[in-house]
Amino acid sequence: MYAIHSCLAGQPDGGIPAQRARQGGLILHLQENRSHLSRDARVTFTVLIAVFMAMAILPALRGQWLVPGFAIGSMALLVGVLDWHRRTRPAAEWLALDQGRLLWRSLAHETVEWPIFGTRFVIDDAVPARLRLFLEHRARRIEIATCLGLEERRAVADLITRELAAARQGAAPQSF
Repeated sequence: MYAIHSCLAGQPDGGIPAQRARQGGLILHLQENRSHLSRDARVTFTVLIAVFMAMAILPALRGQWLVPGFAIGSMALLVGVLDWHRRTRPAAEWLALDQGRLLWRSLAHETVEWPIFGTRFVIDDAVPARLRLFLEHRARRIEIATCLGLEERRAVADLITRELAAARQGAAPQSF
């Protein structure tokens, strides 16, 4: 999931106050998609769990007690993992282009601030099912949009390419 915002003058960027933008910039919020299940999906999962539990009880009637114990234990583990996943904070990143600089931040990494002119945007699509996006500046390279799905990464790649080109043109160094 991603959201595009126009950076108005004085607007805070991902928890770090940005300097005032002269003509506005771009803030791109990227976040792992954790959509809630619909009511129909929850009913379907409940029915499936009930069927599997009934199938696990049938061997117990024949004296095979390990099967239902294993089934109940695996269901409890699944419920515990799903609950832990629900409570953890979803992976998130943000990318900001403003006043000739690029800012990138994620929950797992420190903030990166590079000038737009020295930064390259690299799209690695060597494996069709796995698109990887990188920002490079001199000897440093960071992978971005790792929290997004494949289709969202493709959409974001086009957007970042366009916005970086526009930012380079808008903030081109003037020669006298």
